[in-house]
Amino acid sequence: MTAKGIERLFEEHQNLIQSTIRRNRPLLAALHLEDEDVAQDLSIRVLSAIERFDSERSESLAAHITCSLQYEILDMKRRYKPHGVTGVPKDKRMKFLYLDAVQTDGSIYEIPSYDDTSAFEVSELLENLSEPETEILDLKIKGFCLRRKTQTEALSGVRGKYTALYDNERRIAA
Repeated sequence: MTAKGIERLFEEHQNLIQSTIRRNRPLLAALHLEDEDVAQDLSIRVLSAIERFDSERSESLAAHITCSLQYEILDMKRRYKPHGVTGVPKDKRMKFLYLDAVQTDGSIYEIPSYDDTSAFEVSELLENLSEPETEILDLKIKGFCLRRKTQTEALSGVRGKYTALYDNERRIAA
């Protein structure tokens, strides 16, 4: 297919991009993605779908593009998920604690990378936690909502120890 033919088909089916964005607006908002960035990713996917389209396997190019766009949205959901670390090679991954995305004062916790804090130091931190702190941390990792005052105080203790470890590592590195 020629470049002009691809461009013509792209212009004919460009409305599918905006309809896909509208249809998936709640998800895109939850992932904190800008419409322009999403439209750019979807445009690339439309061009790819036009090039891959086989009229013998499918009757409708619009249906093929719509399915391709929906798969791109699912890929974005995986790529920009709001938790965990993505894109790190398996041999470089470090298991660490994701205590809370946002502190009570609204600031975001900095989570050290593999180079900032060694796995040994994090395991040492875990060994030094008290029994209530360990139980609360286990509940938090499992996704339970901590509402009791004793639970939030124990989680604050864990945060304090974790922050102290991180600050100590930054002082040593400097």
